[in-house]
Amino acid sequence: MVQQIDLVIRGDYLQAFAADHTPKLCPELLDYLLDEASYHPQLSLQIHCPEAERERLARAIGNSCSHRIGQLKQDIRAWRLLALLLMALAVGLVMLATWLEVEGTIPLGIVTVTAWMLVWRTSEILLLDIRGGYRDMRRYQRLIDAPKQFL
Repeated sequence: MVQQIDLVIRGDYLQAFAADHTPKLCPELLDYLLDEASYHPQLSLQIHCPEAERERLARAIGNSCSHRIGQLKQDIRAWRLLALLLMALAVGLVMLATWLEVEGTIPLGIVTVTAWMLVWRTSEILLLDIRGGYRDMRRYQRLIDAPKQFL
């Protein structure tokens, strides 16, 4: 089933400081489109706008989504690096505690809890953050690929 998203464009729908040759949508409109694209694998955009603005609006949708996809790719690279760093810290902390022969309930508990928190955040990054980033990238790509019908 194809989800149709109806847009009625009036007034300023572009970012105020975007260059004329690379127009971008205002963040609120892009967030609205992303929310509408959340649950449907196939989209169709029905856009009510002045005839003179049609090509510019189509380029703005593509530019905005492409820009967000680029940002998400950078974020995913940073998250992977952070996950690797946190896992290395957890392993290093446990190895240091073993090498120093940490004994006693409180010091050993602090080392154990800290190491588990580092491992927990690493798994959260790998299973939730990166996966959510890829999901958003697919939604932006669906918006780029969606057929646009101007009315």
